[in-house]
Amino acid sequence: MNLKDLFEQSKKKYRLQLIAGEKGSCAQIKWIYLLEDLNNISFIRGGELIITTGLASNYDGWLEDLFHAMEGKNISGIILNVGRYINKIPASLLDYCNRMELPLLTMPWEIHIADIMQDCCNSLLKEKQQEDYLSKTFVNAMFNNIVDHTFIAEYEAKQINFIYGLIAFKNTLNDTVMAVLNQTEQKYVLINRQNILYAVLYHTTEKKLSIVLNILHKSLSGDIYYGIATISHSIADLSARRLEADKALTVAIATKKTYCRYDKLGLYQIILGIAEQAILDNLYTQCLQAIIEYDQKHQANYLEILRYYIEFNSSVQMVAEHTFTHRNTINYRITKIKELLHSDLTSPAERCRLQLAFCYYDLKAHL
Repeated sequence: MNLKDLFEQSKKKYRLQLIAGEKGSCAQIKWIYLLEDLNNISFIRGGELIITTGLASNYDGWLEDLFHAMEGKNISGIILNVGRYINKIPASLLDYCNRMELPLLTMPWEIHIADIMQDCCNSLLKEKQQEDYLSKTFVNAMFNNIVDHTFIAEYEAKQINFIYGLIAFKNTLNDTVMAVLNQTEQKYVLINRQNILYAVLYHTTEKKLSIVLNILHKSLSGDIYYGIATISHSIADLSARRLEADKALTVAIATKKTYCRYDKLGLYQIILGIAEQAILDNLYTQCLQAIIEYDQKHQANYLEILRYYIEFNSSVQMVAEHTFTHRNTINYRITKIKELLHSDLTSPAERCRLQLAFCYYDLKAHL
């Protein structure tokens, strides 16, 4: 449950007001914690929604000290029980919460703290139980191809017009992905399997999924790679979507791109769809082996030139510009490449075979 959901559910019953830090309202709540003593801040684990009455505020500036002492504790928000010990909230504190994107709420003194804490805890426990069962259902569907049709029918009958997204990550931790996903209102489950982290996004729409992906693209870089499957309309389809995410991830790693979408893989889809290894090895041998052996023997870069020549639709000028090489030199090397391949490289079929061979060349070490 995120803070925004809790606020919408409880604002009328408990007369809650969100007075600052609204931009951080997507923060996930792990638990609710009553805090009155600055000395107890060390017990905060992260993800708590803090409630305080100010009971221990025995000097001016106590409230500001409380907030600053919690900095870096990764709390989800703070509720001030105002009216008895807290009567005025400094403008500087509102500015601080807005700057830190820390949701600050108020609740009148006459509201019983025990009531909101009990409601919040019950909601968190109920949501956790549902998430745990969903997680098991996702795992069984993705890896064991076991589908609980009864549960899925009942669950998805309530999720009309919602879809599922599936992303496979490599070289990242749960906390890193959670930190990004928690910037959104998206519901998700994380699953670790064989050094790959899977994020199943559920109760979502294409628009929400697009927003999540845009945030991921802006936030993740470096050695982190991820593959994005096509959307799914049912949990029963997650096994096929998991294979798509794996394949997209393989291409991302092989081509050193931060991410790849399965529906944008192009010719890589064809290579990844060929189950018979002999076909791929034969394609590699016929199309590229002679060039690779020549490069190794003569410390040349004919393979690179051939790839650009095919990619730039036989434009010698573009190959020359891209490799910072004189046009005449490129012409000479293209002639030599044609001799090695026993081909004039003009046939559409031959060019397609070479494109496929280069796709396999990229993936060869990762299959």
